[in-house]
Amino acid sequence: MVNETGNQLLMEHIDKQKVAEAFGRAAHSYERHNGLQRRSGEALLERLPARAGTGLDLGCGSGWFLPALKQRAERLLALDLSPAMLQQAAAKAQVEPICADMDRPPLPEHSLDFIFANLCLQWSADPAAWLAQWSARLKPGGVMVFSTLLAGSLHELEAAWRQVDNHAHINRFIGQEQLAAHLAATGRRWRLERADIRLAYPELKGLLLDLKGIGANRINSDRRPGLLGKEAWQRLNLAYAKDRQGQCVASYHLAYGVIYG
Repeated sequence: MVNETGNQLLMEHIDKQKVAEAFGRAAHSYERHNGLQRRSGEALLERLPARAGTGLDLGCGSGWFLPALKQRAERLLALDLSPAMLQQAAAKAQVEPICADMDRPPLPEHSLDFIFANLCLQWSADPAAWLAQWSARLKPGGVMVFSTLLAGSLHELEAAWRQVDNHAHINRFIGQEQLAAHLAATGRRWRLERADIRLAYPELKGLLLDLKGIGANRINSDRRPGLLGKEAWQRLNLAYAKDRQGQCVASYHLAYGVIYG
């Protein structure tokens, strides 16, 4: 992992069981809160070929993009760590569901014409290995498109939390320079673009519900234990910076990457 300046940090342990449980709890509410995922996924679709043989939705979640991906693939695989998410996904399109840890690719090398990986890289325990291993699954001429959050995302929320306690509430995200270095290390042709997105919420509760609803609230080490009390909630709400319209703005720094087989 890296800090906001892109410097290397010790790799953070990710409890994959907790990740699966968090997304499992969010399975039925996910599509009420996945506005950011929809925007980033649409951008990735524009970078995919119109038709291909075998495709994979890596970290498919509830399967929002499976119908669109199915139109581009003769055979479509859908991989997710959460059985509950896979159950939702399998109802959306004819796919071959795979319940597995994306850090341990269960597919052979040179077996996929495309890989669609929308906002899942940030859940990898080893982004460099993730990029190398999944790009190795591409057939010659195949393409992998992915999106991920970059360092500095949700900095408004992180700053507000610092005025409440000393616990980590925002998962750490990779720096753009470090991500580019990982891509270069794959030895393949690649492209990387950045997009900055700001979402506004009339109340802070809406942002927190979105993060919880998509299973993306902090679940790794050093997480604040227990429920947020009334006093802490009031402090957080007061500490969160508002714009001129009195809304809570959340900033996301997105990376869109393409790797060629």
